[in-house]
Amino acid sequence: MKKFLKIIKFTFITILSICLLFILYLFISNKLFLESKNENNVTYLTKNNTEITNTINDKLFDDDFYKSKVFLLGEIHGYADNQKLDKELLFFLNKKLGVKYYIAEMDSITAKKLNHFLIDSSKNQQTLKEIILAIKKRIPQQSSQELFDKWNDIYDYNQKLTDSLKITVIGIDKNFDDNSKVERDSAMVINFKNSIKEMKLENEKFYGLFGYFHVLQNITENGKETFASELKKSNIKTTSFVSYTIDSEIYLPKISQFPTPENEKVDWINADGPLQLVKGINDLKELSKPNSITLFKLNLKNSPFLKSQHLVSIKSRVFGKNIVPQKGTFTTDYFQYVFLLRNSKALTKLK
Repeated sequence: MKKFLKIIKFTFITILSICLLFILYLFISNKLFLESKNENNVTYLTKNNTEITNTINDKLFDDDFYKSKVFLLGEIHGYADNQKLDKELLFFLNKKLGVKYYIAEMDSITAKKLNHFLIDSSKNQQTLKEIILAIKKRIPQQSSQELFDKWNDIYDYNQKLTDSLKITVIGIDKNFDDNSKVERDSAMVINFKNSIKEMKLENEKFYGLFGYFHVLQNITENGKETFASELKKSNIKTTSFVSYTIDSEIYLPKISQFPTPENEKVDWINADGPLQLVKGINDLKELSKPNSITLFKLNLKNSPFLKSQHLVSIKSRVFGKNIVPQKGTFTTDYFQYVFLLRNSKALTKLK
């Protein structure tokens, strides 16, 4: 019996030691990847950031920014503040540049229903609920009460606009009955270009919210083209914003792909770890406050991000894949602006 207890004790100590060593390895590895504060980056970013309150301000936007034909916001799905950002960027660009075409990570059938909702004088809530539930089929983490509320707000905003400025949604994702072997991002580009031609929108500008990877303007080491990289290859001037989070909760709905907690929220998938790491995120953290949204401009002529891969190198330990920039490419080859969301709430299930 004593011998058995010794074996149990030894086994327990061994397992505990292995777990502690793994945690220590993870901690040290994370610290090394994230790096400590970079003084050059902080000096530059100190002069090139602005806190976003209720609306988008134009402090960091120059003439070159306004020359873009396409504006894209890339998110990791599931954070509530991204829905706020999406709405406010759309409103800002509509007021400033007359951008009225919202390109969306949805199929044309869903977009058509959403457009009917936007012009319906009765503001049909049942129609909108059906649309939000349909979105769940493709992006479960985006189908939410906050998405529902956002489109209600856009409806209200749209009602006050003249006909020449009213917002129209263009769904450029593959339809679910599309069995072609064309890659999804390539299909988005084809659908986008076809929509421009069919609707005679050659002189228009466009804005849209997409998953993070789709807005990267250059391929990574995996070699896959993205929606934005193919736009860039087509000489369509594009500006990409990406969104990162600190101390925030993400919505993980109950589906088979994820080990989801009972409340469908987790707070351990942020840009500073432990399961997702964005190199250089500590520089943004240094210059932002809790419970805030801060915008950083990366592409001025004196920017250190013109010659580094900080903020675009990402290590994912569980969810998603590592993002490794191609050799010889730099941060601003992929995106030009970063939003840092601190203490964002998770999206919530549609009521």
